[in-house]
Amino acid sequence: MCLTESRQWSATLSGSRAPSAARATAGQSRLMKPTPARRAAQRRSFEERLTAKRARAVEDAKFRARQAQGKLRRFVRIRFRREEVVEALALRRGDCNRCGACCEILFKCPFLKKHRDGTTSCGIYEDRPSQCRLFPLDRRDLAEVRGTCSFYFIEKPIKLEKAS
Repeated sequence: MCLTESRQWSATLSGSRAPSAARATAGQSRLMKPTPARRAAQRRSFEERLTAKRARAVEDAKFRARQAQGKLRRFVRIRFRREEVVEALALRRGDCNRCGACCEILFKCPFLKKHRDGTTSCGIYEDRPSQCRLFPLDRRDLAEVRGTCSFYFIEKPIKLEKAS
């Protein structure tokens, strides 16, 4: 303990504090470093924030990996398993709401045009690839766009009979 601190301490104990001592004590409380307990609490909160940030990064990486796997799966199914695709599309219902979410899986398509009203359009709509024309092929594809797509799937295809 330095000489100044010992004088302030003894003045505090005796109850007679000079105005200058009161000012010095008040000034020191504003400049004092946080206590070890407070630093530990701040450090824990920083560590918790860092852990949460890492968890979000891991979840985002997993989501991107699922999107990449889905792109590859759709490509292979459309190119080499046409019969499966036709059967899968029989279960699909709904219409495109032009949200553009399917055009931003993994990366934004360079032909995607966004409009002021929130809708999108395709710059090569008439010549777009099969993966774009047939999206989504099944329920898994809807999970890759995080619920913004207006398509949905039924359990079994409905067979229509002739009217009598």
